[in-house]
Amino acid sequence: MKEIDIRPADLFNEFLKLSVDDINTFFADKSLFKHVRCPGCDSNVSHHGLTKYDFTYLQCLVCGSLYCSPRPNIGQLEEFYQNAKSVEFWATHFYQETADARKKLMFRPRAMLAADLFSENVWIDQDVELLDVGSGYGMFLDEVKRIGKFNSIVGIEPNEQFAQICRERGFHIINKYAEDITADDVSANIATCFEVLEHVYDPCTFLRKVQKALCVGGKLLLTTLTANGFDIQVLWQHSKSLTPPHHLNILSVEGMRHLFERSGYRILEIETPGKLDVDIV
Repeated sequence: MKEIDIRPADLFNEFLKLSVDDINTFFADKSLFKHVRCPGCDSNVSHHGLTKYDFTYLQCLVCGSLYCSPRPNIGQLEEFYQNAKSVEFWATHFYQETADARKKLMFRPRAMLAADLFSENVWIDQDVELLDVGSGYGMFLDEVKRIGKFNSIVGIEPNEQFAQICRERGFHIINKYAEDITADDVSANIATCFEVLEHVYDPCTFLRKVQKALCVGGKLLLTTLTANGFDIQVLWQHSKSLTPPHHLNILSVEGMRHLFERSGYRILEIETPGKLDVDIV
């Protein structure tokens, strides 16, 4: 897989341009920003890591994670994700024009991983529910449905436009932020969450809420950016993968371990495949 397969340069550069424009629209008043501790290990010992588009990223001196602080408050982020031009562009032009490649190269393998988690467990004689947190355009849901392992497929998607697109394709979508879901909304055997953690205001609160949406013995399959990535280490503030206000939390592997333990999870496996790192650099 090459970066150009899933992120064609012309489309991605237009997305980045719109993101910069959105900063001026939604985040001009930085007096509303909030200082935060390390979202990985919860330390407040850090130094300046980098500055990008006038957003400051600190680097934790305990676990090495990169994180935006001060960062937009929750209300600012919610307004941004509902109304920003870059988000709309991603939902329409970007996803539509890269759909075939992303299904084949990203979402089909991820659906197979979720199916493998199903096969490893003892739910064979039960109705098994999969919950996808941050369903976006619904391509992962399509692939999970195609495999046919799960009795029920539920998506959580806070963006109204994305949620409607998924519903029109026949999926049950909860149009809420993960932080707002309750036990009455869903009780899943397996939850998936792809490239969402780097976007959220408070990763620990987010993960605790996702855990409450899992049944006893449930498992979470999650992907995110990492500060240990070769591309991040080499390119640093020049990395297009690190783009405020979209990316707030770039955790190290050690930071992820701390975060999941603080959030009440038992870690089964952490992998850092870095499939695109060299190609990006």
